[in-house]
Amino acid sequence: MQISVASTSLISVPIIEAILKSEHTLASIITNPDAKTGRGQQIKGNELAEWAEERSLPIAKPADNSQMNKHLLVSQPQLIVTCSYGKIIPVELLHGPRFGWLNVHFSLLPRFRGAAPVQWALLEGDTTTGITIFKLDKGMDTGPIYLQEEFDISPTDTTETLLDHMSHMSGDAVMKVIVDIQKAVRAKAQPTAGITLAPKISKEMAQMEWSATAHDLLRKERAIGVRPGIWTQFRGERLSLHGIEESIAINQLKKIGEIQVSGESILIRCADSILTIEEVTPAGKRRMSAGAFARGARIESGEKFE
Repeated sequence: MQISVASTSLISVPIIEAILKSEHTLASIITNPDAKTGRGQQIKGNELAEWAEERSLPIAKPADNSQMNKHLLVSQPQLIVTCSYGKIIPVELLHGPRFGWLNVHFSLLPRFRGAAPVQWALLEGDTTTGITIFKLDKGMDTGPIYLQEEFDISPTDTTETLLDHMSHMSGDAVMKVIVDIQKAVRAKAQPTAGITLAPKISKEMAQMEWSATAHDLLRKERAIGVRPGIWTQFRGERLSLHGIEESIAINQLKKIGEIQVSGESILIRCADSILTIEEVTPAGKRRMSAGAFARGARIESGEKFE
């Protein structure tokens, strides 16, 4: 079978590698066009494009649906697998490949339809999650399901660890679904109960609300501590935070948001406990220990993170 993979992320590498190791043919890797990036605004491909080009794999970078259609007419994939592609495929293109389009989605649909299912699973405190492989239709993550594989979320899991685990699961899972498709196994309609949404995480959502409980704040750090990155305000400026844990250190903190220096860390009071912050990145400056920041800022008794 001729198979294309549509993605913008290295998350899809196990899927591509599984196809390359199989009896199937990789028709192409479809990704975004090169774009300006970094301070120098140099035009370059995304990480997946660079990975594919280093290995001389067939790659296409359609800028719009017209270019996508032209590419499909030339490469003639019989099946297209999408994973972290980030684009809505129009209905007229869905019917092009003989076996349609599959999507590898990182939740147990219909829970967490949308762009950030892993982050929302952590934010909501779910204890299990999984991957779903379904056939694309005109809706947002609404297509019939071929396969679901479930696993537990550990108390220490982050978005990054879960994505890594799901990525490595996805190669074998896609191969199982391809076998089912060749056997004419039909996908099953998604349940109508239990539908929830997982919209894209904004930078505004990543602001820490110190009136929340320690449990909720630590959950937020696990979900979006790396991307987009949690932050607070101090003296009217944004301060990015790294490495937050609950603390039993002796302290004098009484008001929510109040901070205190403790060695190389900063302690802060939330709704029901004390948290310790290990590192910070002030706006426009390098990442540093929280203690170094506190000394430079000359934090005074009674000051608060806003």
